[in-house]
This record gives sequence, C-alpha cells and structure tokens, in this order.
Amino acid sequence: MSPDGSGDPDPDDVPDTVVYVIDDDAAVCESVSWLLGSIDITPEVHHRADTFLEAYDGSHPACLILDMRMPRMSGARLQTELNESAPHAAIIFVSAHGDIKMSVTAMQEGALHFLEKPYEPQQLLDLVQEGIVVAREQFVEHATRLDVQRRIDSLTRREKEILQLVIEGLPSQNIARQLGMSVKTVDVHRARIKAKTGADSINTLVRDVLRYHATV
Repeated sequence: MSPDGSGDPDPDDVPDTVVYVIDDDAAVCESVSWLLGSIDITPEVHHRADTFLEAYDGSHPACLILDMRMPRMSGARLQTELNESAPHAAIIFVSAHGDIKMSVTAMQEGALHFLEKPYEPQQLLDLVQEGIVVAREQFVEHATRLDVQRRIDSLTRREKEILQLVIEGLPSQNIARQLGMSVKTVDVHRARIKAKTGADSINTLVRDVLRYHATV
C-alpha cells in the first residue's frame, strides 16, 4: 500500500519488467534475443512453456514473446495458466501457423498482440516496448487488487456486513436500524474497519473495493 493509504503501490517499489522469449526453436530465440539487444533489452529465454511456468512466480512485471505451438505445453495453455497465477503478464504471441480463430481467442483471453511469422523486426520491437509499459501497469493494478482483498479479508463477519451496507449507501442510522444496534456501535465498527484496513477514510476504502472488485 502506498504512503497515502490509497492502496496503490509506491512506484519506487515496483520491480523492473523482465522480457521473456519462449519458443522451442533455438534459432528463433537467438534471433529475437539479438534483435532485443539492439535496443538494450536482454531477455530471459525458455525453450518450453512449462519450464518458464516453473521459473516465473509472478513477483515482477513480465512481457512474454510467446510461440503459440510448442511441445508439452502450448502457448495458449500457458496463457490460461498465467491468467490464473499471474494475470498481469503482458503476452505477445508469435506463430507461423496462426489463423483468425486462434488470434481472436488469444486476444479475448487478454493477449497484448498476435504476430504471424515472418514479422517486421521493428514491429516486434515496438510491441515489446509497449508490452514493458503495459506489464508494469498491470502488475501495479494486480498487486493493488490483492492488497485491497487482503485488507477486506482481515475484517470480522460483522465488520464486513457493515461495510457492505456502507457500500450500498446506507448512513449509520439506517445501518443501526437494519442490524438492531445503536448508532454509536455502528460508528465504533466503522472506526475499527478504517483502522484495520489502514484506509484514510471509509469512503476511500469503498472506492477501492468498487474499483478493484473486492469481495466483501
């Protein structure tokens, strides 16, 4: 959480984006690595999707240059796995055997772009530079969403019940009447909710819950 209590991570604490090249063709990996090196990017190379998945724990922003068709685990399968474990990863698919259905599905599942081989080198470089920025933005949003949910999960059942009613727009008097307690007791709970979640105010907390779709 940032110093202002908003839930947004401090930008200085966000790790650098790592670019990954994931392709079972060693020659392609070497070529793409050389191309990225021309703009001072040193990628991490994996020849199999499953070995990348074993190595990447989601703790930093990641931009993937990902082949669609590979043995053991396809690029599409890796995307599905990452959508569960690290949805903030930015994926640029590349394929020599792409079709419209494949590319549409990849984009609907959150891919940044789908390139058919052969592609223009500058086009890939432009997309990677975009992906580095997008990966960082998505990492920050994902980290914030997890933090907001963690703070909500720290509340008791009664505190969550009161927070839900606050989210619905009910003032303390109405909440007290609905739950059969005094207004003073409701206000005590509101103060505890604010303190336990570290929010600047209940309104700030409500904003974060709605913005990041936290479960109360």
